[in-house]
Amino acid sequence: MIVISNNLIGKMPLQDDAVIRINLAWVKTKEEAQALLSGIKQDVYLDFPDGRSKPPKPTITLEDAIELSRNENVKYFAVSNCEDIDKMRIIIDQIDCEFVPKIETKLGVLMMTDMAKRLGIKTFMLDKEDLYTNVRCNNDEYERLVEEARRYKGVIELQGVVFI
Repeated sequence: MIVISNNLIGKMPLQDDAVIRINLAWVKTKEEAQALLSGIKQDVYLDFPDGRSKPPKPTITLEDAIELSRNENVKYFAVSNCEDIDKMRIIIDQIDCEFVPKIETKLGVLMMTDMAKRLGIKTFMLDKEDLYTNVRCNNDEYERLVEEARRYKGVIELQGVVFI
């Protein structure tokens, strides 16, 4: 799967099978998010930054994000800082698309097996930058955790950056 930021629409040619990611941290209102969703023809990867501490802080609520996830082109709903199985189950029960835990901490990596078994998770999003910060820039621990996370064939991770 190739996931591309919605910010690249109209700035470069996109593969027909690309999945367009909307990071709700950067969207100010539910109406703005709905307008973005309406303008995308491809499948959408909706990313909700639950528990985000760095700017920008989200203004859209989890409840609004769940409602937005019910748009027919939203195929994936990602949530940051997934470490609570019960909370994830509540979200999964409310959406009609694939739930993707965004793994950003050591605890998140250590819980991946449990998430896969108990919740049937097929895809994980690994945020290596936040993981590195979470382990206080300990290179050895970081490398060990990244390798641990990569054991799951459904892990997607950042492979590059586009500057415009």
